[in-house]
Amino acid sequence: MQPNTFWLQLKRKPTPLALVVGLLLGLLIGKTFPTSLLSTGGNNPIFVSRLSARKQITLPNIDQRRRVLDLLSTLSPHHTTECTRNSQPLYVQQVRDRYASLIGHKTPSESTWFSSWGFSDSQHVHNVPKKEHKYFFAINLYNSFDVIPDLFATLFRVSAILGYHNVYVSIYENGSTDQTKALLRIFDALTRSVGLRVTIRTSTRTRGAFNHRIEYLAEVRNQAFNPLHELRDSHNEYFDTIIFMNDILPCVDDLLELIWQSRRNNAGITCASDYMYHQELSTPVFYDNWVARDINGTALENAPFENVFHDPYSSERFQMHLPIQVQSCWNGVAVLDPAPFYTPPYIKFRMARLTEEECSASECSLICNDYWEAGYGRILMVPRVKLAYDKRVFDIIHPSRRNLTAIRGYVRLGGLPDNPRTDPQDRSWYGPHDRLFTPEESEEIDFVPGPSHVWCWGWDGAGDIDGPDVDPIWERMPDRSQYADSVKVKHHREMSEL
Repeated sequence: MQPNTFWLQLKRKPTPLALVVGLLLGLLIGKTFPTSLLSTGGNNPIFVSRLSARKQITLPNIDQRRRVLDLLSTLSPHHTTECTRNSQPLYVQQVRDRYASLIGHKTPSESTWFSSWGFSDSQHVHNVPKKEHKYFFAINLYNSFDVIPDLFATLFRVSAILGYHNVYVSIYENGSTDQTKALLRIFDALTRSVGLRVTIRTSTRTRGAFNHRIEYLAEVRNQAFNPLHELRDSHNEYFDTIIFMNDILPCVDDLLELIWQSRRNNAGITCASDYMYHQELSTPVFYDNWVARDINGTALENAPFENVFHDPYSSERFQMHLPIQVQSCWNGVAVLDPAPFYTPPYIKFRMARLTEEECSASECSLICNDYWEAGYGRILMVPRVKLAYDKRVFDIIHPSRRNLTAIRGYVRLGGLPDNPRTDPQDRSWYGPHDRLFTPEESEEIDFVPGPSHVWCWGWDGAGDIDGPDVDPIWERMPDRSQYADSVKVKHHREMSEL
């Protein structure tokens, strides 16, 4: 039988028979060709077809698969488990008193996680505010599989304190090549099961070779804010505080302290301090110096704790872990007053206006400049809140109290409690997470107008990934940011107003 005659005869067969023949042919081909041509193993990319428009997919390795199974049965964080587990009693009492005004829930069950810190005691029920304060969490994620469990565990716990009904979480993920999208789907279902409102939007979009880096990053950050405007337009729902988070490893009291300081000082922007590991120095150093500027407009340094600030007054406060006024900062987590997003000129993330010769700074630097110009220049850095992006740095900057004492050879004399004034442990910049609060940390900041010029190291090149590519300059700031009105309270958010 000729080949053409064979296909003509096959076409005349009934459809069910044709399907059976097709399946048999598929099985024959699968047995004939080695599986190595179809798959390269658990950790390598699989290519469905050379002509397929789909991007390569990376399968999870054995450890990642085990992590996913563990996450289905527990909401425990992966790296930050010890944050508050063994806190010293005096710190626990300080936390109970300090953050009681942030409680947004009614009398909770005694079995909840935060009952161990006293947030469910009947003596604090009267602190539940009559007027609800609403919080909008915005998060950008990219290849964040390793930190998602800690982010969500912290979000669960912080939301339980603030009140689930007072919290909305918006996550925008794009371009991830690991299992970030799959993990987000799991946590999406978990958050809904406890009544926490969350919007998780994912995309395959990545920055093109000719897209301006800052324009792309601004667009990605603005995507996380879409629900903020959608809730305003569709439900007339407004929020009093925005918490914008990067892919960091936060503890519960880290976020509570930033929120507390933001509302205590009616700050336009309140940020943490973040750290990365410096290979040559073999120590963690301050990270986000491309954005952070002191109140004189000078850039901070990628340096150990003692050498981050050039301004002597700011450096002294930084080393004493006291809040500091700065011209701009972001540093992993930023708490924003949302008023400039709701009122003209409707601030949002943007790239520099290059046609107007504006320095091509980071989108986070530019939003700080815009806050100044809009009259919300009360920008604050909180050195107590130290953030890391990986487990290695997290463990160094948050050593356990016992281990720190052993390493340094300090011997406690008598049974006196820790004293942040005299205990050498608490005077170390990388001291324990449960460092006791000092009275100065609760004092309101005396804000001053902004500087006339700010140090800017621009990034103009499209596709450039090696760092800023423009000579640094002292850029003049708008006159309005130098007026006293730029630091006058316009949106009252302090706890006493609730």
